[in-house]
This record gives sequence, C-alpha cells and structure tokens, in this order.
Amino acid sequence: MKETLVDSALANLLAPHNVEAFLQNHWTQKGLFISSQGDRRFDYLFSWKKLTELLNFHEFDFPVMRLALDGKVLDPSDNQHFVKRCQEGATLILDRVHKFVPEINQFASALRYETGHPVQVNTYCSYPEKQGFRCHYDTHEVFILQVDGCKQWYVFPDTFKYPLINHKSVDLTPPEGEAYLSCVLHPGDLLYIPRGHWHYAVALEQPSLHLTLGILCKTGIDLLEWLINDLRDQEIWRENLPLIANHPDLHINGLIQKLAQCLIDRDIGSDYAKFLAMTERSLPEYAFPYQAGFQIFAQGMQTQFRRPQYQQPEIQELVKDEAYQIRVCRKEVKLQGVTGTFVHQLFSKEHFTGAEIASWLPGFDWEAEIQPMLTRLVTEGLIFVEDLAFV
Repeated sequence: MKETLVDSALANLLAPHNVEAFLQNHWTQKGLFISSQGDRRFDYLFSWKKLTELLNFHEFDFPVMRLALDGKVLDPSDNQHFVKRCQEGATLILDRVHKFVPEINQFASALRYETGHPVQVNTYCSYPEKQGFRCHYDTHEVFILQVDGCKQWYVFPDTFKYPLINHKSVDLTPPEGEAYLSCVLHPGDLLYIPRGHWHYAVALEQPSLHLTLGILCKTGIDLLEWLINDLRDQEIWRENLPLIANHPDLHINGLIQKLAQCLIDRDIGSDYAKFLAMTERSLPEYAFPYQAGFQIFAQGMQTQFRRPQYQQPEIQELVKDEAYQIRVCRKEVKLQGVTGTFVHQLFSKEHFTGAEIASWLPGFDWEAEIQPMLTRLVTEGLIFVEDLAFV
C-alpha cells in the first residue's frame, strides 16, 4: 500500500485518524476503531432505501445473497423466503454491492487505484441480539463502515499469520481470553480488522446496516502464480522431468539456474505491476450513443471530452512504426503519426475539448484526421464524451 496518501479515498475513510500512523501502527497488525463523533458520513454510500431498491429491482441468487443465523450460513433454498428468515433474526448478506450502487463503486475504485489491490464491498443487515456468524477470521483486510443502527464488535489476535483464501477459520480454534478490541459502532463509525484476526459482532437494540469493505491484497504466492503462468509459454518449462533412474536432480538444478537468470534479466516487479494494472478493471464507464459511434461531435470542436477515472495508462513509444501504443486495463490502441507531446497532453489531463486537442496537433486536419482518431478513442473507451458519460 502506498504510504503517502493525502486527501485521498483512504484518508477520507480513516478521518480524522492519520493515514501514516494507521499504516505504521495498525495496517496488517492491529485492529482500530474510529469514532465519527456522530457524523453519519457513510449515508451517501448506502441506506435502508438503497437496500430496498436493490431487493426490489434485482434478483440475487446464492451465494451473492446469503442468510446466516446462529453461526452458520443457511441453505440456499431459504433465499426464497428471505423476508421470513429476516423476521426470525437471520442476517442478510449481499455480496459485491459495489457492482450495483454507483456511489460505492466510485469509492471502491478510488481505493483500488490508490492501494493497487482489488476491493470488494458487501452489505450486512442484522437484527437485535442475533448473531449471524460465530467467531471467525477473514482472509482479506476488512473495514466495517457502520451505516445505521448500532453493533457490538469483538476483535481477537490472530492464531495463524496471513491466512490465504484456502486457510479457512472453520478448521481452526478461536483464541481464548478477552478480545483486545471491544467497541460499539454507531452510524458513521469505522472499524478496521486485519487479515487473520478473529472477530464476531452482535446488533444491539435496533437493526444494524453496515458495509464491509474488503481489500484483497496480493501476496508473494500471487506473484509466483503469475510467474508460473508467464513461464507456460516457454517450451523448456513444459518439458517432462527425467525419470527417477535418470537423475532428475541435475535437470531440476538446471531449471533453477535458468529461473534465477530469468529473475536477474527481467524487471519482475515492474512486469507484475503492469500485469495488475492491465487486468484489474476500475470504475465501469459507458457512454451511449457515443461508444456506438454516434453523435460524438454534435458540438463540433467544442465537444467536451474526459478520461476515465482511476485508470493509469501504459504508454509505449514504437520508434520503428512512428507510433505510440496505449494500454489501459484490457484495452489497447495504437496511435499512428502523433507526437509525444500530444500523447502526454491527452493522458495527463482529465478534461479537454476538441479545440484543445486540435491545438496539440498543429497541421492535422480536424475532419480528415482528428475526428477519426477521436472516434476510435471514444468507441474503445479510452476517452469519453463529457455530457452523458457515466460519472
């Protein structure tokens, strides 16, 4: 995680707690409760009304929608009667609500952009004095954003450092003794729980509604898995190892030496960072009818354009082709015959007009050369027409 985030989504999430102090003293190490002092600062993200709209206008199947009661997840068939189960005190869970609520999606995308790790947001609706889950740990970093009601939380130390997704807490015994952190979350309060730290919670007098924001941090194991997939394209790594009688240790030692040389010759850190940037989608953005190729230049050269939020383009100069290769997430476009100054301007500014673009390309014809290039950038989703774009 970056260590100098100022006026960022993470800073806003942790406010008034200092980001640097959080990263040094709590991140991956120790839980933290942050009181909002009565400021219902998460109301803009979610509410009972938004939950009701989701349930009314979307169909959620198991396991996206789950019910939990008395420490266990109920059978998927209970989803057909989820209102009755809620009346009986079951906790209602909706996974990945950031895919359905624009405000949450924008916030999650900002955090993903800042931290460099995938972010997922679930919502939990709990009822008084009913415990949905027994004491357990999660295999990702957890932030609890209390939206409404009050909930009592208990956080215990880890008993297994840095568990991966296959290291289920159900297979282990919770720690004995008192919780090192016990707190009641009111609307606007925040609770951070590190990966692997045991915890459980109980709603108090009124129904509780909270968002769980999970940061699914990549690990050294993920790096190795990426490297293995990357090496699959090389014939030497697909070759059979020798039979036992033919001393496979010599062959294996040779492979290890080749691997070591590969690590020396390549900038693995940079390559993996580029891979993550290319494979992780940020805030979904579509703008029709423009992306279908229609009405892009209704305002002529005064058409307003913008770049998508939370996307870091990879720009490569192709000297022989006199072109620039632009990669953003899973998108790739080659711009032929343009200057480095133009590419820098285009991908460093958030907002610009057709007239500004024309000024960056002196000598280019607006209709014959610039419009076709902008049309391609819009239809590929690298830039957007401003007025009807999803923001």
